[in-house]
Amino acid sequence: RGEYLSEDRARLNFADLERCIALAIIDHNLSQNERKLTVPTNEWERKCRQPDGPEDNPFDVLLSFLPNKTRRISPQGVSLFANDYFDPWLGPLVARRDRLGALDVRYDPRDISHIYIKDPDTGAWRPVERRDGLLEAVTVWQHRAERSRARETGRRPIEEKTAIRREIAATVDASASKKQRLKEVARARHAAHAPKPYQSLTSSPTPIRETPDPERPRRVFPVEDW
Repeated sequence: RGEYLSEDRARLNFADLERCIALAIIDHNLSQNERKLTVPTNEWERKCRQPDGPEDNPFDVLLSFLPNKTRRISPQGVSLFANDYFDPWLGPLVARRDRLGALDVRYDPRDISHIYIKDPDTGAWRPVERRDGLLEAVTVWQHRAERSRARETGRRPIEEKTAIRREIAATVDASASKKQRLKEVARARHAAHAPKPYQSLTSSPTPIRETPDPERPRRVFPVEDW
């Protein structure tokens, strides 16, 4: 970085680095675990099941290290990085999308022209291409940079957007004010000619409430003890 001379100051080349890492892994597998008192190599040989043939599929190994996401399927397929991915085998899943949960999705950041979706029925990983048919290998970083450039190119000046929004608001306010005035005139006309409920009622005199005599003895009720 910057003016740092990596090649001149490096202490190991790549081959020596690989050898050191391999020796460190071998040393770890031959060392006894202090808590379990077991040796990883011996435990592996004791528990390992010898397969009939090679079981490590390079494709499965690669998928194990790829980034994973979960996405729900839609009529357009599966959306990732603002792209829709679809394949004919996803058609029956679209019809069952209300009964399906989120699908497991993996992608290779070095090439997002295809993604890998786990079939919920068989459990197998299947590649799915982009719905728009663009199969050129594009990295996720190139895709994000291109979207940023497109966003900046298509962005309108803030002054233009503000002017249009102000004109829309002024048009709505003028229309609302005219309509409001018509409503007020109609309401006032109906209110003036409508009969008033209080006109048909005769006012009755307010009864005079008698004040208690302060010298009148107060009646005491007997108290019953329980």
